[in-house]
Amino acid sequence: MKRFHRPIAVAWLVSVGVGCASAPIRYYTLTPTPDKILHASETTAAIDVRVLHIPPQLNRAELMVRTGPTEVMLLENERWASPLKDELRDALRIELQRRLGRSTGPRAPFTKLTLDIDVQHLEAELGQYALLEASWSAMLSAAGPPSTGARMTTCTFRADETIHAGYAGMVEGYQREIAALADAVVAVLAGPASEIDACRKLIEDSAVGSGSNGH
Repeated sequence: MKRFHRPIAVAWLVSVGVGCASAPIRYYTLTPTPDKILHASETTAAIDVRVLHIPPQLNRAELMVRTGPTEVMLLENERWASPLKDELRDALRIELQRRLGRSTGPRAPFTKLTLDIDVQHLEAELGQYALLEASWSAMLSAAGPPSTGARMTTCTFRADETIHAGYAGMVEGYQREIAALADAVVAVLAGPASEIDACRKLIEDSAVGSGSNGH
């Protein structure tokens, strides 16, 4: 009996090993390819991006997708190359470097941009949509003596777009939305004061609306 069962047991172990090997783990990143990254010497200011918050359910290595109105699924074999907070921070910093390296707009030159991000939603449904909602606060430190001070700006951002099928298509959708967020930040900082006031009013109106609903 022992001699009969041993080959079967070995064959079963081999088949299990083959099955595991057929499902490799794939890693994804939000940062753009190297040919799109400016060298530090080409940027006009130091850029510090801080991701202050992401939804707790996203604070893990696996990608997550929405599969229905009330269901989400963790993808064990589809993972972020680094913690999601780091992926978001690095991708947004690089996108800002690209834009600020080209132009700083009509405003006076500044030496540092500090950007704080609070992510409320980051979700996708395969082949359907990718959604990014966040609020951001930017502090511009102007060139010159400290007496010139710094300027704080606060705004909200929302991007919801159709994506291609597949996990790579989902991540590419997030990349495009991060690029759009960088566009929005630079547009507000380089624009007239009325745009900054509009952002502040949007934040205030949102807070009032939430309070009136009892949330």
